[in-house]
Amino acid sequence: MADEVLNGITLKAGECKEPLDDCGHVIIQHKDMYRFGGDAVALYKYARRFIRRDDKVFDLCSGCGVVGILLALDCGCAVGGAEIDGALFDMCVRSCALNGLDGSGYYNVDITTAIDMLPAAQYDAVVCNPPFFKADSKARTVAPAASSELTVTLDDVVKTAKRLLKAGGALHLVYTASRLDEAVCACYKHGLTPKHMTVNANGKTFLLRAVRGGKQGMTVSTEEF
Repeated sequence: MADEVLNGITLKAGECKEPLDDCGHVIIQHKDMYRFGGDAVALYKYARRFIRRDDKVFDLCSGCGVVGILLALDCGCAVGGAEIDGALFDMCVRSCALNGLDGSGYYNVDITTAIDMLPAAQYDAVVCNPPFFKADSKARTVAPAASSELTVTLDDVVKTAKRLLKAGGALHLVYTASRLDEAVCACYKHGLTPKHMTVNANGKTFLLRAVRGGKQGMTVSTEEF
């Protein structure tokens, strides 16, 4: 299949544009690569409750960029992110351009080795849909690093979030309930205080908001997502 040009942005062979809403916004995805799912959408809907128009938001492990792009379109916040996979990073930046967003705040880096090149204490919020399972788990065939900790761990994510966040800024995370204890411990280890948690009604996943330098005290709710 030949490359397609859409509004001056090139869609490469195997890529397609998919709608994000009813307003004509789209995102680039590849039929044979990682494609976002319900966890990413749940994270976006959760984070938008707390994010304001003038906030700066960083999307860790951003993949094709769907969480950050949806937040920018919905909330009017400035968004950037980090993604280790070069092809996904490229799709994210082009999706930003297709939607009239500035993609210059995205980094194609390995946060485990390049954390020091990321801006320190510059962001009001960090969002992340990290790999759920340990490196020795059975990874899925397509984009195995998206499901298992082959390139980044939960601890890496929380450590990087602390660097990025301003005092009072918050990490918003979607994660597997089987590792809830690890998520809470990692947040406390790196100076982020869990303040709010929403547990999926099916008991399999949860959404967490942890504030840099926050006071102890967390509320917990349950809903279907």
